[in-house]
Amino acid sequence: MSKPIRTVAILGRKDAMSFEEFDRYWLDVHAPLAAALPNVIRYVQRHLEAPSKEFGVDGFAFIDYPSDEAMTAAWESEAGQRALADVPNFLGRHDVVVITDHVIVEASSDD
Repeated sequence: MSKPIRTVAILGRKDAMSFEEFDRYWLDVHAPLAAALPNVIRYVQRHLEAPSKEFGVDGFAFIDYPSDEAMTAAWESEAGQRALADVPNFLGRHDVVVITDHVIVEASSDD
């Protein structure tokens, strides 16, 4: 049985783009493209409050899929190809890793 997986993308804007332009583009233009991917359980953007000059990181994207196969199918789809084609419009650095979670502490909903 396949288990859910998550991708974490570490994002940095392209050189010619301001932090504010990147932030707006990512949310208003790219997010709808990525949200159209099939097989996605959850898609979360984590926007920085201010740019990271030292590390060149401007945001993080988390996408959860039901399985590795579902993730592959998502990016091979037409929607996935449209999202990938948009990447050069706003990203310079972009590293993506696939992770699995091991929850150590989780607050209960009764708190």
